[in-house]
Amino acid sequence: MKQGARRKVIAALHRSRMGPYLEESGGNEKNALALYGWHAELSAAVQQVLGITEVILRNAMDKQLQEWNRREGGGRSWLLEEPVAPLRGLVGRKRREAYRRACKEAELREENHPRYGDSVSHDDVLSQVMFGMWKDLLPNYGVNASFDNRGNSNRRRLWTEALCSAFPYSDDPHGERTYWRVAKVHGLRNRVSHMDSLLNVDVRDEVGEAFSLVRSIDPDVANWLTGVSRVAQVSKGKPR
Repeated sequence: MKQGARRKVIAALHRSRMGPYLEESGGNEKNALALYGWHAELSAAVQQVLGITEVILRNAMDKQLQEWNRREGGGRSWLLEEPVAPLRGLVGRKRREAYRRACKEAELREENHPRYGDSVSHDDVLSQVMFGMWKDLLPNYGVNASFDNRGNSNRRRLWTEALCSAFPYSDDPHGERTYWRVAKVHGLRNRVSHMDSLLNVDVRDEVGEAFSLVRSIDPDVANWLTGVSRVAQVSKGKPR
C-alpha cells in the first residue's frame, strides 16, 4: 500500500484512535496499521472467549435463581414475573428492561421465523439480560462498596442460599473471589466492546480470569473453552 493510501486509512480510522498504535510503532504508519489489524484480530479472539463465558455464567446463575425463587414461593420464572424478595429489589429495573427488549425482539420476528407469533419465554428474557446484572447480584467487594448496607446484605443472603451453588468448584464461601472474577471479565468485555486499545493490557492474564470463572462452574467446560480459544495463538503473532 502506498503512503497516500495508508494515510487515507488512518484518517478513516481517525488519528485519535490510531494514536496508541502510532506511538507503539514509533510513528511508522505502515507498522501502525499492521499493529491495528493484529489488534482487531486479538479483540475478536478475546470477544469469542468472553461471549461464551457470559453464556455459561448466566445459565449457571439462572439455574440457581430459578430454583431459589420457586423454593421461596415465587412464580414459574423470576424473569417473566416479579421474583420474591430480596431478588426482586436486586434485579428491579434491569429485569424489566430485559423483558421489554425480549418483547421487542418477538414483535420483530418475521413470518418465516420458526417462533413467529410465540409468546416471550424465560430464555428469551435471559438472553437479553446485560452482563452487568450478573455482577450486581454478587456480594460487592469493590473498593468503595459498603459491605454492610441493605443491598449487600441481600446479596450475601442470595449468595449463601442460591448462587454459591452455581460455582461448585470454587472454594469461595463468601463470594469474594467470584465477585472479582466476574468484575474483571465485565471490565475487559466493556473495553473490547468499545474497541479500546489492549496494547497495555496483559490480555492472556485477563482472559485467564474468564477461564478460572468457567472452571469454578465446571472444569470440563473450562477445558473445552481453553481449547477453542485463539487468544494465545493470536497474541504470539503481534507485529514487531
